[in-house]
Amino acid sequence: MMSGAECSPKNLTLSLTIPAITVQDATPLEGDNIRDLTVRKEEEDDGCETDSEDNSIEQDEEIRTKNEPAKFDSSVFESDAAAKATPMSDRNNAIPAEYQAAEDEWEAVETITPGTGGDVPVIVGSLILYEEVLSHFQSTNLTEYIKDIKTSVQRTALGKLKHYLFGPPKLASELHEERNFVFTLGLCPFDNSCSIHCKILQTVYRQLTGNKFDCPRYGSHWEQIGFQGNDPVTDLRGMGMLALLPALNFLTDNKTLPLAREIYRLSLHETQNFPFFVMSINITRIALQAMREGCLNRECNKRKQVLPILNIFYVGLFYYLFQIWKQQHKTIRDSGFVIKDLEQFAKKHPKQILHNLNLYFAEKKSPKQSPSNSTHRKQAATSHNTNLTFASVCEMKPKAEEPSL
Repeated sequence: MMSGAECSPKNLTLSLTIPAITVQDATPLEGDNIRDLTVRKEEEDDGCETDSEDNSIEQDEEIRTKNEPAKFDSSVFESDAAAKATPMSDRNNAIPAEYQAAEDEWEAVETITPGTGGDVPVIVGSLILYEEVLSHFQSTNLTEYIKDIKTSVQRTALGKLKHYLFGPPKLASELHEERNFVFTLGLCPFDNSCSIHCKILQTVYRQLTGNKFDCPRYGSHWEQIGFQGNDPVTDLRGMGMLALLPALNFLTDNKTLPLAREIYRLSLHETQNFPFFVMSINITRIALQAMREGCLNRECNKRKQVLPILNIFYVGLFYYLFQIWKQQHKTIRDSGFVIKDLEQFAKKHPKQILHNLNLYFAEKKSPKQSPSNSTHRKQAATSHNTNLTFASVCEMKPKAEEPSL
């Protein structure tokens, strides 16, 4: 017990200042709220000093606890050191095979570079080639569709006589089987479970956009190449797998690929844009109808082939439409009229379609344009700009001679 004299303010100040200096002589603690020690005059009994001493002891204990270094398990660091001391080859052997394969696959991944094609060469890695697809369909049993195909149009008696006297020649009998094969492809539906069918979609998408990796089966990205929705198969129902086959040949042949990408760039134009693949499917339909009406029989008999003629006629139609669309500044509002007039012209002048395409290839092949070709191209351009309006597109006359394909 302390006397009243011992509890004077002077004596309390001297007794409390000394422990405050000795305790806080350590490194300051960050984030701690240090209480300011103040001495107040307490009008209490002898318990004032006892309370002060208890508070000082509690503060000393708290500071010592916080300054004490944290304890850790040394076994963790020992195991880590042992792992680092293990040779790299041993550690690779310890990795499960499936994890190692996944790591190797990830390291082999390249960066996706989107674009509009440009001068990217034909990619054949995980893509599929036209010849592979053709071989697949030739080995597939399509007999269930034979009974539903229509290889010719119904004509009246007078129409048959007129067609016999002034129409194209009949298709050679040895080509009937190949012709039937072409029409059955138009009835063959897309099969999601068939990897060949899915690879065709991936190939045409990557060849147009320049992407190096496959895209999702469904999504708005299909609209980028001219399909009308998230599922491109909905646009194929009218033409079956034949809607994709000429386009695949167009996009995987090094001779025609530059033209395909040039047309695709026009389809992305700010004002002259159009859905590339919707237009492609319409062009395939026009080519198939021209074959049904016998307009391609002469060329098929000459080459003794059917499907290759259909493919090159498809390219010629697309090139012809490209010229009209670009030079006459057509827009999507004109698409219905353009397609209608293109179909009529294709039936009346199939040789002209092929002739224009041959001139295009001849110019691309020759390093320098000859004066005769240059003059001919200028005349053709003038004819397209002045005469090839929608009213007179079908009145153009074909050339007297047709160069070989």
